[in-house]
Amino acid sequence: MAMRWFLLLASSFRRVHSASCYSPADFSTESWPFCQVLTDSLSMYFGPAGDGDYMKLGLHAENHVGWSALAIGGNGGMKGAQQVVVRQVDGAWVAEERYSADYVEPHLQETQEVLLIFANESAGSTSWGVLLPTRSCKAGDRYAMEDVGMFMHWALGYSHAFSYHKERGQFHTNLVSGPPAPPPDMSSFPSVTFTMPDVPVVLGEGGSDAMNPYICGIFDLAEALPAGLLTTSKHHAAKFAPVLSSASKEFVHHMILFECADQVAVDNNFTHNHVIPNCERMVRGCQTSKWPWAVGGEDLVLPDNVGVPIGNGARWYALQVHYYNPSLVPNVSDSSGVHVALAPSLRTHDAETFGVVGGASPMQRDPLPPGQAEVSIPSAVVPTQCTNQWNADEITVLGVMHHAHLVGKKLAIHVSRNGEYIGEMRREKVYDFNHQSLEGSSIKTLKKGDELTLTCSYDTSSRTEPTAFGDFTQDEMCLAYFLHYPAQNARRSIFLRALGENRISLCSDPSQSADSFQLVQNPTQLLASAVQSTAPVLTPPACEPRGDLTSSSARDVLASMGVDVSGFSMDTSSSASGWIRAVAFVAVSLASWGVL
Repeated sequence: MAMRWFLLLASSFRRVHSASCYSPADFSTESWPFCQVLTDSLSMYFGPAGDGDYMKLGLHAENHVGWSALAIGGNGGMKGAQQVVVRQVDGAWVAEERYSADYVEPHLQETQEVLLIFANESAGSTSWGVLLPTRSCKAGDRYAMEDVGMFMHWALGYSHAFSYHKERGQFHTNLVSGPPAPPPDMSSFPSVTFTMPDVPVVLGEGGSDAMNPYICGIFDLAEALPAGLLTTSKHHAAKFAPVLSSASKEFVHHMILFECADQVAVDNNFTHNHVIPNCERMVRGCQTSKWPWAVGGEDLVLPDNVGVPIGNGARWYALQVHYYNPSLVPNVSDSSGVHVALAPSLRTHDAETFGVVGGASPMQRDPLPPGQAEVSIPSAVVPTQCTNQWNADEITVLGVMHHAHLVGKKLAIHVSRNGEYIGEMRREKVYDFNHQSLEGSSIKTLKKGDELTLTCSYDTSSRTEPTAFGDFTQDEMCLAYFLHYPAQNARRSIFLRALGENRISLCSDPSQSADSFQLVQNPTQLLASAVQSTAPVLTPPACEPRGDLTSSSARDVLASMGVDVSGFSMDTSSSASGWIRAVAFVAVSLASWGVL
């Protein structure tokens, strides 16, 4: 079964910070609007400035001496991350803007768009602050500072010589609106848990690939629900938390919880904790995905007015687990699964996912040629004929997930409205198979009649043979999903063919069989239901910069922080050594500039 969707914690709540977060003397609430505690010894300070044209970014590292960095990323890994590294070079503090396209040493950006406000080491701890433009159009790879939740990273070095980090971490924040609040306490909520019953991770009879077993666990909700809760009643899942077995989690590629029709249990003699040793193709009638997880995924916490429907007459659930065991390690057993917290009362909105199936089968896509650093395939289009089937004029997007396999390089969903290009939903410069998650959408509202275009590219330079599209990890995919509310009857659009600029797609029709996803294996059967459209022309508007670090407005931002700008260099040009040496003062803090 093709991978449907993966989610990572994405909270829209904002935190009210205590004064203790601002205990370092270099940071004040007046100059640094937001503070986010990253670890017991690490805090980030940030906030927009200059009418939103600039972003202030600062770090305090307790008991640390050496280089330190903050990064903006499209996912939880290094691929596609824009870093700000602060360190000493020849006794002077420098701020460097770097970028990493892979798991290698991040390279210096071609141009430098970072201004070091201050940096110091005091009593064995490090503090620094920088100023960034909200949007730069200069050469380099950068993310615009938008009002959307996003991944960031931190890293600490062994010394001021820039080399491999000694510590790193990842976290979510919103640089414009502030950090997310801690997840609400749901320990008192009723809950259900679906876990594999210590299954041997081996290929079942009829399976295709010993390295890629697909195994399903079947669960009776009537057995799993707490006493007093009925399967005939509607419940709202407020949180999904993966349960991973420490001894086998390295082999778990993805998990999907499906809701099944009751007749399926009768036809297949299902019982609670029943195991299907081979379910590469999901059991017919178990097609409604409720929760997914994949490598890099964390908890999914829904906003407090939104829930994923559970029960409501549905009694049987199937957990499909795709294991990836490339070395065929023997004697592996697994008890992974999901813990579901149920809201004490029904919420206002049902949440659902919409999937853009741009390539999951060799019937949809030709194999990718080997040995090429950039292979793009024809776009998959969700035409207006499909989105006009939505039963709401507008839907709110909670997050977007991209999915490809090992050679996936770049995926994006583009939105067009009335023939006009609106933008890209999720910003992820480089796809990372090991860090798949649902992330915030720059476009928060979609409208009935919008056109969605999924683009996918690949790097096959490591392959010596063509790469087919299919379910297995060594195959490839081109998929994207977005979580939204209110729930719609139409749940997916399936790409069938590209004929020049024309696209043939299948709109998900509620009257169609629930197994329509599987029918993509033979799309000729679907042509009678397919629609034809022309691929929209994707012409993003010209980049409009926001914030000039050499301008008087940047000086005004610094002056408002108490910085004496009379002798402050605003030069952000690279030196001969390639370092940006914006003026910095060793062991000088904002306190000495009269900020506090």
